[in-house]
Amino acid sequence: MSAASPRRPPLPAFAQVEPIGRCNLACRMCTVNERGDAVAELGLDRFDALLDQLPGLQELHLQGLGEPMLHPGFFDMVRRAVARGIRVSANSNLTLLTERRARACVTSGLHTLSVSLDGATAATYEAVRRKASFAKVLRNLDRLVAERDAAGSALEVRGVMVLMRGNLHELPALVRLLHDHGVHALLVQRLSSDLDQPDLPARYIPIRRYVDEAELHDADRPRMAEVFDAARALAHRLSFNLHLPKLPAAGAAPPADAAGGPGRCTWPSDQLYLTAAGELLPCCMVATADRASFGNVFDEGEDLASRWNGAAAQSFRAALDSDQPPAVCRSCALYRGVF
Repeated sequence: MSAASPRRPPLPAFAQVEPIGRCNLACRMCTVNERGDAVAELGLDRFDALLDQLPGLQELHLQGLGEPMLHPGFFDMVRRAVARGIRVSANSNLTLLTERRARACVTSGLHTLSVSLDGATAATYEAVRRKASFAKVLRNLDRLVAERDAAGSALEVRGVMVLMRGNLHELPALVRLLHDHGVHALLVQRLSSDLDQPDLPARYIPIRRYVDEAELHDADRPRMAEVFDAARALAHRLSFNLHLPKLPAAGAAPPADAAGGPGRCTWPSDQLYLTAAGELLPCCMVATADRASFGNVFDEGEDLASRWNGAAAQSFRAALDSDQPPAVCRSCALYRGVF
């Protein structure tokens, strides 16, 4: 089998690496506080070794389930990757942003920082992002934007919204809010019910119940279309960059691939996801190693290359390429093309 085969792809130019496996919040749709895999902090020596194994890496996203700013060496990671010519991005709930960290966001070479904001009011936001203060996040956002503007930095600050039934109505208001706070882009992603696999560990079932209740369904499509139109119109007037999820026709099947079969996901072949504990996962949507893993790259005798094209990875990709994808993929919004 050649190195370019779909089952043995080369190590990718994009990697998502989790700096730390802990978070200071308890968001209702997130599995971080119930994860059954090892909760760890990625050491800088191991981080450097990972970069050594990815000589073709062009983009690095420093994000997993954990909040990256909990890692004391987060900005050291950014600087070390940037020094190698890698473009670095990250997500943050922004609750831990101090003046020093705001300055480091600007001076470290960080290319993009996405800020999680799931509402335009305190009531809506705090109902989702438990343990977070909406007022504090806005204060920290102003601090970050002020540092960016004072330095004349090219740092891209954008909002990220997880769209649900309970916050859909606030989408236009969030566009306005971010614009008023000096942010010029918003990425909207649908809450994804990707926890429907039959062998889901029992500790995740309460989260699955919440997701099932909170996610948008076919019956919500007319309302979604109306709100999307209003948000687009406002974004156009404000010269604001709004990225909305796809809104396919009700009951639409997954998109067809070039061969006319069901839609295929290429994440496990062209993007790499690594947890802070060293578990190489098929994609970002899996999130925890107890759901699916290609193996641990820190095990004795293993590394990124051996796990990337090991037996577990090849078996997973083969199933994904078939008409019977892995159970963890079947309810995933990325696989279904509606994320």
